[in-house]
Amino acid sequence: MLKKFSNLRISFTVLLFVLLLFSGCGNRFIQFGGKVTDSDGQPYTKGSVIFTNEKVSARGKLQSDGTYKLESLKKGDGLAPGKYQVSLSGHHETIGSIAVSDIDDKYESASTSGLSCEVTKGGRFDFTVELKKK
Repeated sequence: MLKKFSNLRISFTVLLFVLLLFSGCGNRFIQFGGKVTDSDGQPYTKGSVIFTNEKVSARGKLQSDGTYKLESLKKGDGLAPGKYQVSLSGHHETIGSIAVSDIDDKYESASTSGLSCEVTKGGRFDFTVELKKK
């Protein structure tokens, strides 16, 4: 009887360890996205939105309606909750051998964009970019 109890205890301990191990390995990313519009209120559809912090970054390609969904490690995974700096990789037109963006240069860097966001479950982040005058 003591041997059965000992085996049961070992089995329970192993089961508990496995459950704890796998509960910590779940996807802690959440779905997050938003919409980018230009200074005229029209959807901005060129480029990608980038969220970065000291630990991770995520990118979302802009769609034809100006929306984006963030991805960190694989398609559709989202990103971890937290505070992020936001930048935009805009459309670059090549004129000769020079790439020219159609958005204000400040948006191209998280340190100068002036955009930040706290990512929470079920949230979204919409913002407007200023277009360069041609």
